[in-house]
Amino acid sequence: MFKKQLLMSACVAALAASGAAQATQSITLRFADWMPESAFTTTYGAKAFMEKATELSDGKIQFQYFPAEQLGKGSESLTLLQSGVADIANVAPAYVSEHLPLSGVVELPGAVTDSCTAAHKFYELTQPGAVLFDAEYKKNKVRPLFTANLGPYRVLTNKQNLSSPVDFSGLKLRTAGGAMAMTADHLGANPIRMQGSDVLASLSRGTLDGVFWGLISVEDWSLETALDQMIPNLSVGSFNVTYSISDRTWNKLSPELQEILVKAGQYANQNHCDYVNRAETQAITDLEEKHGIQPLNLPANELEQVQDELTEVHKKWAEPLNKRGLPADEVVKQML
Repeated sequence: MFKKQLLMSACVAALAASGAAQATQSITLRFADWMPESAFTTTYGAKAFMEKATELSDGKIQFQYFPAEQLGKGSESLTLLQSGVADIANVAPAYVSEHLPLSGVVELPGAVTDSCTAAHKFYELTQPGAVLFDAEYKKNKVRPLFTANLGPYRVLTNKQNLSSPVDFSGLKLRTAGGAMAMTADHLGANPIRMQGSDVLASLSRGTLDGVFWGLISVEDWSLETALDQMIPNLSVGSFNVTYSISDRTWNKLSPELQEILVKAGQYANQNHCDYVNRAETQAITDLEEKHGIQPLNLPANELEQVQDELTEVHKKWAEPLNKRGLPADEVVKQML
């Protein structure tokens, strides 16, 4: 009897010690980011997330942050998580489309008109039990803690004097490829895929007539010197990133720390998209007043016509994914 009581006491003590260890668990997470520290997504997303997680955990969660591809390129971010090189990483679906094809839905025209609406929708789709998580993130053994888009991409041109959607015909427009290339093609333009660093020279030489580009990033790439017109009310897609944690790291964390990371991610989601919405409004004014880039808002009837026509791009994008047994139609329905 005495031995049985002693054994029970030992079990209770072990459980109590385990609970105390979880309550006091501290951890330092390796965070890989391909973006530079100067990027607004770093400032309002990644750094805001880390600061909030450390604050909410009373310092129990710390980070080793590796920006600007110090641990690997953007195309390697998913591998960094799966191999254990990083605990958290900036995973851009466009860079790993072979693994996250459905997550390219954010690149479709009209998917992002308001950064916050789109960010919250995409975040919900990537959480456990939702369609994107079950179809893509679960099998890759990662989970997004927060997501961020760069706001709606717009059409900007150089010396083209656009006056209607018909004027897109034949224009050589730089796109990010994928769904945006489909959009340019549907508008009658010639999509050209090239690195961002080559765009300014191509616009200056006339080998490009314009770009699909986020207005808040025009000055970052010095493109304001080579553009003279923009269409601020037509969204032709966006660029999206997820800041994801590996399952191997997540499963080591106490429920308390898991909850803190979720809350910090939700905070960063809102903080980043609020900035993007504010910045785009300001960018439209700055590009016109400081750099003479004239806004051409399509009349309501023409805008509606173009948006209706671009739903064909949604179908074209989804069709081959559906044939692979992926729930592309459902993703489009829930995102758009």
